[in-house]
Amino acid sequence: MNPVRLPVFLRRPVRIGLLGLHLVWGVTLAGLVFPLLGPAQRDRRIMAWSRRLLRVLGVQARTSAAPGLPGGALLVCNHVSWLDIYLIYAARRVHFVSKAEVRQWPVAGWLAHKTGTLFIERGRRADTARINAEMRALLASGAWVAVFPEGTTGDGRSLKRFMPSLLQPAVELNCPIVPAALRYRTLDNDYSAAPAYIDNLSMWQSLKQIIDEPGLIAELRFGEPIPPNGHRRELAARAEAATAGLLGTPSANAAATDTPLTGGRDAASADTAPQTPGGPPA
Repeated sequence: MNPVRLPVFLRRPVRIGLLGLHLVWGVTLAGLVFPLLGPAQRDRRIMAWSRRLLRVLGVQARTSAAPGLPGGALLVCNHVSWLDIYLIYAARRVHFVSKAEVRQWPVAGWLAHKTGTLFIERGRRADTARINAEMRALLASGAWVAVFPEGTTGDGRSLKRFMPSLLQPAVELNCPIVPAALRYRTLDNDYSAAPAYIDNLSMWQSLKQIIDEPGLIAELRFGEPIPPNGHRRELAARAEAATAGLLGTPSANAAATDTPLTGGRDAASADTAPQTPGGPPA
């Protein structure tokens, strides 16, 4: 049975049923199988599980090849939806940095913990130092770490300013920064707002928006690695410009340089504040 051809009132229960089975397999995999596997085997299963999740939800992934690098790297990307995580997993094994609230989400938070997500308390400025230390350890081991420097989700049609605080580990370890850009389209190749996890959507409302669509196309493009030369604020601006170029949208940082800053936080406080995916409450 192809859910794409079903009317909405049938498509939703079919996909929810398949999703339930897939989540059961994910919990079994993470709880019982992962302890018996080595890191490389776990990584392959995380990527395969993510690809299958996208198919269950009716999402066709179109990804470019990630740059081949000999060691660790920091991936920076725009942020639209919780789907972003699985789209990136489907293309490249990474360790995400996420807001601490995600750890409390039923099933999804536990699975995120089991797949090596780092959780940061956004309200505690000092927590950035702890997360940076954990990021340094992963990068030094040759792993990729992924952050969403916008600090929140958007509608996918524009780009917010990239905050630099979580780029510091790459600077200290001389690890390249890999920009990436993602977007979602309908099956007719038009812009789709269905995956956008914005405003006051709940997780359930967001899921319904996605599964009610006949199908979605998710595009992920990787840019050329950026050498970690310079201050993290400069690197954040360069990474933002690279992501904007991949999206074909203006850079928020470039627009800001044309407008005098009046009020709000100054550059120093914006630099040091913890920045992680915000998003609406689950």
